[in-house]
Order: sequence, then structure tokens, then C-alpha cells
Amino acid sequence: MNRTALILLILLSFVGAVACGASQSSDDQEETIEATGDEVVEQVVEATEEERPRVPPPESGPARDIAFPPITRSELSNGLELNVVRYEQLPVVYLRLVIRSGAETDPESLQGLSNLVAQMLQEGTRRRSSAELAEAIEFLGADMGTAADEENVHLVFRALSEHLDEAMNILAEVATMPAFDPEELQKLKRRERDRLSLMSKRPNFLARRAFYRAAYGENHPYGRVDTTEEVLQRVSRRDLQRWHRRHFVPANAFLVAVGDVTPEQVRESAGRAFRRWSGSAAPARREFPALPAASDRRVIVVDRPGAVQSVIVIGNLAIAREHEDWVSLMVANQVLGGSAASRLFMDLRERRSLTYGAYSQVGERIGVGPFLAFAQVRTDVTAQAVSAFFENFEAIVTEAPPADELRNAQRYLSDSFPLDIDTPGKIAKLVADLRIFGLSDDYWDSFRTRIGETTSEQALAAAQAHIHPEQSIVLVVGEAGAIAESLRPWGPLTVLNESGEVQAELSAQPAEENSEAAAAE
Repeated sequence: MNRTALILLILLSFVGAVACGASQSSDDQEETIEATGDEVVEQVVEATEEERPRVPPPESGPARDIAFPPITRSELSNGLELNVVRYEQLPVVYLRLVIRSGAETDPESLQGLSNLVAQMLQEGTRRRSSAELAEAIEFLGADMGTAADEENVHLVFRALSEHLDEAMNILAEVATMPAFDPEELQKLKRRERDRLSLMSKRPNFLARRAFYRAAYGENHPYGRVDTTEEVLQRVSRRDLQRWHRRHFVPANAFLVAVGDVTPEQVRESAGRAFRRWSGSAAPARREFPALPAASDRRVIVVDRPGAVQSVIVIGNLAIAREHEDWVSLMVANQVLGGSAASRLFMDLRERRSLTYGAYSQVGERIGVGPFLAFAQVRTDVTAQAVSAFFENFEAIVTEAPPADELRNAQRYLSDSFPLDIDTPGKIAKLVADLRIFGLSDDYWDSFRTRIGETTSEQALAAAQAHIHPEQSIVLVVGEAGAIAESLRPWGPLTVLNESGEVQAELSAQPAEENSEAAAAE
């Protein structure tokens, strides 16, 4: 028996003996016992700590690549591509059907049409009403969701693996036989009008809509955010049917299945469920309009009279997801604003107390995506926050990150990656990303290694190539009367109302002139 164990044994015996001899009716004696026991414990702990001084934990070793589960690819006779990943830890299966058409295919006069189609898929088929469809899914203990983004429509179904055939049949029915019931369409239109009315009062939505319109231009599909009241008034059942017929064809789709199922089971099940699905060749992907030429920095203020806070979004067009600089730019962005341990957060929140949080990100797109930095601040510190953003932008594009910051950024990105593959649903999403962005099947296998091998010089080069402080758009949603003048040092300024209509245009004003004018007032 070592000395520490012996001391603890004596301590326990002492405390027990004192407790047995104490009077049960004396509060003073009970307090004395407790105090005596605490003092002895503290003495033992102190003695133990003196004998065994604390030592720091060992340094973590380098992040190791995690073998992404193998993907079995095949194709049905109708052209539908299958991607199957075996995941035996849970008795479930996730099905993700992706249609390679999204908002970029919406007619200019029917902005948001693909999203309306996606939502209507859940509102009944030619075999079942909306209620009957929901009941069939619930009977399986399953769930289904549909959504559309800029470039794709997603149908996701989760069920027990023993119900693979039933799940596949429902998924196929929803995808290939939507009813687009007129009554359900009218209900959806009413919900969408209510949602738009609510969103138009939210500064984050106003900021996103105004930024993308300014960055991409109104003619580019990425520049159009959400639908409009006019579209909801005009869109018809025939419009939805026409879009669905053109884009929902096997050659324009792929299916991902992840779960406790074999590739053979998925192929047989999908072959039966989708046997009647046919169609023409995949529609040619639309040629995007040319991106706006790079210009000098400009400021846009969306006026919200009476607002006590400002939403700030600053950024520029940056990079496509498949670009070779993607990982290096991820590392640079992590240093700058990828998390609560990054520069923007630590500077604007911790050091300057301007906001609850400041971050940056790079948008994932098939085409060129944006670099964005954002925060929400009090009205009276708006200009100060914008200045702080640009100080950090200038630093990230002029100096390579120090070794400790680079190491912390790499560890954050690589250590968080295992959390992206810990469920079959997340694995299905990553497999879909491989197909959507044209990445190789082994892309995720070496992902952590490529993060760890990124040098400070590569991070700096990526930041210099894709983050452009002097050509950025400064978008602020807030009370124009209180903040517009203070923002003029960063470029010519345009004031918009909440509908996006121009209210005023002001030239840029150097900071010195701006401060002199403020002093004169």
C-alpha cells in the first residue's frame, strides 16, 4: 500500500470515529465534524500535490487521415447513377436523390421556381394525397425532406434499413409522379407570401439579398435570392410541371444510399422503384452571364429607420469549390474568421467589445462563390467595426500567418472533420458533394493531410489571390441617417430602401474630411 492510500485510509477512519462519537442533537458538534473533515482532506490533498507535482499533458500527435468509407458506383439502365456506402453501425439507411438543376435554371421571370417545385414534391403524388403521403412515411417511422439550392434539388429520405424497399418506392413516387395539386399549390403560395413578409423585416435576409445582387448583378442567377410576391402571383401549376418534366430525368440525377445495406440490395431496390422513370438527355447546363468586372471598393447601406443595430457584410467574388486553392483558402479563412478562436472574433468581440461575434466564410458553388465576413453591431460603433474588419483583411493578405496561428487553424479544421462523417446522413452529404463539385472519389481520404501540409506561404498566396479588400463590397443594413456619413471613407456610397430601390448616392470622402465635418457639426 502506497503512502497516499494509507493516509486516505487513516483519514476515513478518523472521520468515521468522530462521527460515531458525536451527539445527534448538537448542531455545533456536526459543524465541527464537517469542518475538521474538510481541513484534513485539504491537508491530504496538499501533501499529495506536493509529492506528485502536476505535469502538462503530452502534445497531440499529427492528425491522421481518416479512411472515408468506400463508395460503390453503378448505373441503372435508364441512366440513374447509384452511389452506395456500407455503414453497419446502425440499422438505418439514408437515401439522397440529387437533381442537378437548381435556382440557376429558373426562368428570369419566375425567380424561385425550382424551390417551389421542391416544396410541392411533398404535397402529394398522383397516387396519394399530401395527407396520405405523410401517413405512409410516418407508418415506416421514417422522415423525408426536400430542398433546392442554387444548383440542385435534394430529396432526402431516412428509414430503417429493413424498410429499404418501401422507402425507395416512396422516394421514387415523390420524385417521378408529383401531383402539383392546385389546392396544395395555393396553400403553398399563401405560406410563401407570409414567409416573404416576415423575411423582409429581417436585417440578415436584407443584407444577403442586397449583397448577392450587388456582387453578381441582377442578370446572374447567383444574384437572385429567393422568390418575389410578383412571381407567387404569376406562377402556375403548368410552370411547375414544365420545369419538373425538363429537369427530373434520370440522366440529370444521381442517388446516394448510406446505411446498413449492400450495393446489391440498393441496386435491386432502385431498379424496381425507378424502372418506369425515363426521359431525354440531361438538359445542358446554362451558361452563366459574365461576372461583373472587378471595381473599386463601394459601400451600400440598406436603410432601416429606427434600427439600433447594424448588420455588416463585407466581401468579394472569390473561388469555385473545385479550385485547386480551396484547401489553402480554407486555412487562411480559418485564421481570419472561421471560428470563435479566429482573428475577427478575438479582435472585434474580445479586444474591442464591438459585437457578440464576427466571422468569415467562403461560399461553396459550382461557379465562383463569394468570400464573406460579417457581424452585427450597435449603430454607434458601425464605422469602428468596419475599420476593424479592414485592418484584419489587410493583415491576412500582407503577412503569412505565424506558426502558432497556422497550427491552430489546421488543428481546428482537421480535428472537426471526423464530426462530419459520424452519421450516415453526413456521409451521404459528403458523397453528394463529390458528385456535385466534380471531386475525385478519394478526395476526403487525403483531406486532413492536405490541410496539415498547407504552409503559411500557401495560405498567404490563397488569401492574396481570392480576398480583395480594395475591391470589396461593404454592405450595411441599419439606420442610414446615423451611419451613412461615417462609412464614406471606404468608398462611394449608395443608400437603398428595404425593397432595394436607390434612395441616395454619395461620393467617397476621405477619413480626414469626414472627421473634420463631424467636428464642425
